[in-house]
This record gives sequence, structure tokens and C-alpha cells, in this order.
Amino acid sequence: MAGALLFVLTHRPVADDGSGHQAAAAAVTEELSRAREAQGICYGWQLLDEQTVVSAGSSLGLGVRAEEHPDRCPRWIEVRGTYHDYPDDEEGFQDYAGYAIVTSTGITKRLDPAGFDGAGAGANRPRETILDAAEALPMLAVEAGVTSIVAPQRAAAGTPRPLPEAGNDFLRYRWVLLVIGGAFLVAAGGTTVLLRWLARLW
Repeated sequence: MAGALLFVLTHRPVADDGSGHQAAAAAVTEELSRAREAQGICYGWQLLDEQTVVSAGSSLGLGVRAEEHPDRCPRWIEVRGTYHDYPDDEEGFQDYAGYAIVTSTGITKRLDPAGFDGAGAGANRPRETILDAAEALPMLAVEAGVTSIVAPQRAAAGTPRPLPEAGNDFLRYRWVLLVIGGAFLVAAGGTTVLLRWLARLW
């Protein structure tokens, strides 16, 4: 199927209270570092609980924003998420999670956000969602035509994780990058303008 690519972001089995997030995030930075070496593009993520940073990282390391190091990362792509879980006793408020892709000014391709509509992008597990999204960025860049170089994949260690059995909640709890045909990545120049969608409210 020309001009289309199917991405499935599998559920990352880490505790979303942060106890396992750091180790998972460190593994993602290693993936993004390999992508940077191969493609010459830095990738990263930032997750906010309202205005508080709860997770950030990039090809340069855990807690390091690519945008803040233009000398080392003149070209970068970052996924940003904002969420908040309201206490049950706060009536009239609903939990939310929104995500966007932002790029450096030198990247002129755009990603059509329509492919993410209705994908159920992890309002209840934002820490996992942001890591899955960050890990997918190098392949999204290839599909969008930002680069033609496919980043090397991590060597499998041990037995590969099996796919879930049919009929379970795989599609309910994992957000899926559905077929993105003629996809583009945005040149936002630091302005978050694309790939925003409201995840399913809980």
C-alpha cells in the first residue's frame, strides 16, 4: 500500500505512578540516541501535569530537552503532552490528556493529525503514552519524508513479548497509529500547532 504505513504502539508494562517510568524512559533515550546517530535528527518528549514537568528526555539523555541544545540538535522533533487527573471529589471537572508534535524550524514536512482521531491516546496512562509516542518519532519521520534513513532497532533481549490474544482489551488500552497515508511533519518553529487531540475522557 503505497504512501501508507501502519504503526502499532504496544502497551509498555511499567507502573504509571513513576516507579517504573524512569527505567523505561532511560531505555527510550537510548533508542532515540541511536536514531540521532543514524538520521541526524534529535527526538524527544515532554509531559506536563498541567504546568508541572513530570517526564522529559531526548536523544541527548533523560531529562535533557533537544530544543535547549541547538548546537547539538539543530534539527529536532519532540512530542509534548499535557494531562491532569482530577480528584473524585472535584465535581464538574473531567480528566484530560492532549498531545502535540513540535519541530525545529528546519523541518518543513507536516504530519496530518487526522490519523490519530479516535485512537484513544491513553488519557489514563499518560506516562506510558508519551514514551510510546516518543519511540515512534523516528519512524514517523521516515514516513513523512523528513529522512529516508530508517533508524536501527534495539536488539531483542530474551524472549519477545507475545502479542495479546484476540478479544482482550488490547485496542482499548493502547493507542494505535493507524494507517498514515501521505503523512507530513510540521515546521512549527517552537509553536505547538499540530497533532493535538483530546484522548478519551475517563
